[in-house]
Amino acid sequence: MNIFCLGDIHGKFTRLIEVMRSLPEGATIFGVGDIGLGFSDSLDAECLREVDFIAASRQQTLYFIRGNHDDPAIWHIGRHIWNEELVSVRILEDIGQVTLEGMNIMYVGGAISIDRSQSHRVDGKTWWKGEGVTQHAPEQITNLVKQYGQADLLITHAGPTHAMPVYSLSDPDIAYYAQYDAALTADIAEERELLSQVVRMSGAKHVAYGHYHQTFHSVVNGVTYRCCAELEAWQYMKRHGLPPLHQALSA
Repeated sequence: MNIFCLGDIHGKFTRLIEVMRSLPEGATIFGVGDIGLGFSDSLDAECLREVDFIAASRQQTLYFIRGNHDDPAIWHIGRHIWNEELVSVRILEDIGQVTLEGMNIMYVGGAISIDRSQSHRVDGKTWWKGEGVTQHAPEQITNLVKQYGQADLLITHAGPTHAMPVYSLSDPDIAYYAQYDAALTADIAEERELLSQVVRMSGAKHVAYGHYHQTFHSVVNGVTYRCCAELEAWQYMKRHGLPPLHQALSA
């Protein structure tokens, strides 16, 4: 089984291709958000043309969920156009499910940008309203579980409350940006709790995410959490009902 979760890409598509070439032919790769789509140099599928070509040549498939450095309109409105123009790269809806090699994989896109109040984040160009996880995510995941059963693997962009890095108001980055954004700390706390609900509703025992640009591995209440650093590929494996094995590959 060759299913990988890949940390934030942030438009570094040349490095992405290097990582793809380091992974097995035929691999399935889930980008966990912050692909970097919707900026001035990534407004249409042309920005992924070489990535798509390399993926096709290696019989690899890339699935991209949305992060906070991605234009939600591409996922909500334009993804069908992108998917028509690409062969091996798939832009996924914000919340959904795929079955691969007998694995039930669910995903939830979106996250809050801690620097959303800063002048370099311009609405509609480098930052987008509606970037966060939808409030309906737990309900939608519950409906997917009713249809497909509990998830083997859940993929999100940000992590839930109790996953590493554990949310803290004393985090220096959050504290810095909260000086300019009075609602920031409450909004982040609410979103991470929302993702905790998503984890519970999904029934997943393995959760992969990115967003924090660091590698973390933790087990909380029987759930294994894996945070992927930028362009870090983490392999999810499950054989014959035995506990999953994990292997990390770096670019």
